[in-house]
Amino acid sequence: MSALSLPVVVLAMVLGSAWVVAAVVFPLWTGLVRRFGRLSRWSLLVAALPVAAAFVVGIAALLPGDPHLGQLLGCHCLTSMPGWLHLCPLHPAKALGLVAPALVVLGLLLPGRFRALYALSREPLGQGGGPTPMDLPNPTAMLVGWLRPTLVVDRDLWATLDSAHRDAILAHERAHLTRRDPLVLMAIRVLSAFGPLPLGRALTRAWLDRAELKADAIAARQVGATELADALVRCARLASNPRPMALCWNGGALEQRVHALLDDGEATTTDSPDVSRYDAAILGVLVVVGLSWVPSLHHQVEHLINLSF
Repeated sequence: MSALSLPVVVLAMVLGSAWVVAAVVFPLWTGLVRRFGRLSRWSLLVAALPVAAAFVVGIAALLPGDPHLGQLLGCHCLTSMPGWLHLCPLHPAKALGLVAPALVVLGLLLPGRFRALYALSREPLGQGGGPTPMDLPNPTAMLVGWLRPTLVVDRDLWATLDSAHRDAILAHERAHLTRRDPLVLMAIRVLSAFGPLPLGRALTRAWLDRAELKADAIAARQVGATELADALVRCARLASNPRPMALCWNGGALEQRVHALLDDGEATTTDSPDVSRYDAAILGVLVVVGLSWVPSLHHQVEHLINLSF
């Protein structure tokens, strides 16, 4: 058990730090996106911040060091501070006293993360193509799958629409495909699962609502804003619209979408996805900066541990 004490403690620290960072960052970001819609472009990067912070904390926990002694990897705790509870791969048994609280943290956080990630792992990859008429719970059109999305349409809805409304639906869903929204949505859902689940869903919901507005703006350039708004209102009358956590024709807030179309509020929307190499570069820089603080972070973590016991 003593050999496993350090991995158990580090895992608890990683999950705990991701949860705490998400609990602070996600509601702040969701509020900003609701107020300043164009910020939604960076939602995937924000969703990745708790995971990046947890990675830095995990590395800091595993790499002993002391900034005061100029040591990055050397362990000095046994000689200079005997009896000091510390995290060190050279002396994993020294973390044994932290196993009990670590197990409490894991018991609180691990089941929810596991269930959420397991559910996401069962999401279909998609087969591409469409529109494919199907019997859906609501009269809508939606993209199924995140790697090769398939456009499926409720059979009854498709039968009742004229060609202009069908063209509007297809233009909207193809805009999602052009922007790679299904892939971005899955990435946001996976990353946000490491934080408090209701806050992750709120962040995802805020991004989804903006994604629908952006897809509307792109589609309007092809079929016309008035025609698209008319199709939205027509379909809304047929649907109860529970606003599922998916990219669907009836997603988002109807009134907001119609106003944005008629007021030309999203006219400057581009076809570019809400992710690029710049997101990876920014995240990489943040991780490198965090890793440069590893000795100090390790030292401060050990101080907090020993002050707590």
